[in-house]
Amino acid sequence: MKVVKFGGSSVADAEQFSKVKAIINDDSDRKVVVVSAAGKSRNEKIKITDLLIELDKLRISGSDYSNILNKIMQRFLRIKSELGINFDIESEIRKIEVNLANCSSDYLISRGEYLTAQLMASYLGFKFIDSASFMMFSKNEIDLNATSKEFHKLYSETDKVVIPGFYGNQNGNIKLMQRGGSDISGAILANILNADLYENWTDVSGILMADPRIVSKCKRIDSLTYGELQELSYMGFNVFQEEAVQPVRVKNIPTKILNTNNPHSGGTLVVDRIKRDSKQLITGIAGKKNYTIITVKKYQLNKHLDILQKVLSIFQKHNLIVDSVPSGTDSFRFLLPQTELKGVLNSVLSELKNNCNLDDVFLNDNIALIAAVSTELSKRPAIAGRIMQYLDKSLINIRLVIQEGSDMKVVFGVSNADYEKTISNIYKNAVGQ
Repeated sequence: MKVVKFGGSSVADAEQFSKVKAIINDDSDRKVVVVSAAGKSRNEKIKITDLLIELDKLRISGSDYSNILNKIMQRFLRIKSELGINFDIESEIRKIEVNLANCSSDYLISRGEYLTAQLMASYLGFKFIDSASFMMFSKNEIDLNATSKEFHKLYSETDKVVIPGFYGNQNGNIKLMQRGGSDISGAILANILNADLYENWTDVSGILMADPRIVSKCKRIDSLTYGELQELSYMGFNVFQEEAVQPVRVKNIPTKILNTNNPHSGGTLVVDRIKRDSKQLITGIAGKKNYTIITVKKYQLNKHLDILQKVLSIFQKHNLIVDSVPSGTDSFRFLLPQTELKGVLNSVLSELKNNCNLDDVFLNDNIALIAAVSTELSKRPAIAGRIMQYLDKSLINIRLVIQEGSDMKVVFGVSNADYEKTISNIYKNAVGQ
């Protein structure tokens, strides 16, 4: 049995709905279908979720939201009309309109998935199961045991179902996942059903080895491990949510990333272990711009845990998430996204200098972090050195190097200005294009 998830671009309009139906009809094992809210397409330039967010802002401020609500209504009516779907979507939207005065933002924004799934279920002739009836949150996290228990009350093995992603139930109220949470919904369902395969259908034919906007004619990753996918997702790959990896990984359920617009073009398979061609140095390259490095120095700082506790308490006081902490005998370097430091950087620096008995505090702004990811790094530690040689020959100034403890990822810190050049250089020399 396969659990299949279709992203927003895959359900954006009637044409995309028909492609989904062809994919489902092509394989009788595709029994559990998870959908995102209708997204962008050639004809539809705005995601339904973005329209709902705008509607939410207008109704909270007391402004006229009728135009936005009408756009949402017309979008779903077009899909219904063009496909001849026998479902009263108008009544569902009117129910939402009635609830606008008192509903939560999470409820309203989740209606994109809810309405899309209702239409898709009717179109496929499948049963609709509302995520709010079984996807249980506890302390802002999915309770897998409770979710499994509730789902199996609603589902039998002979059922073919459509389920909205992105939201669940917390204490009887609608609770949203993070944006892109439909990936997580699908992975959780694959987990609790012990699926043979979790298919994630998007608008790309698998995962590319690097950003195609930087590397033209970039090669596809035909297969990679869960660990590699998790590291790449964390470092900026947006094809698959990082939090969606663990539910399938723990059950060793393969995941395949496929293209709704070209279903037979192949894709990327994610599995637990892979035996690779030894000539391939890396699996993928990903990165993020706009980091700040705050370096604190003190003679034999690694022996002064009391000082380090004071430093960390200052970051905690300002609700800052420290991304990485490379260390030396006399210094620690803290990496933080610049967006997190906006409005508090001067206060943080002042408190570090005045309250922590440090010898020095200084920072480097506009840093990009670029990760080369591969399970081969654990077997061939010289790969990191070879990449550094490539960058050195290209006169790229490396500000820091972090070799992850998992031996699956090496991260290079360079200036924002060298970001694209660094990715291109690593790809050219380590992949061979």
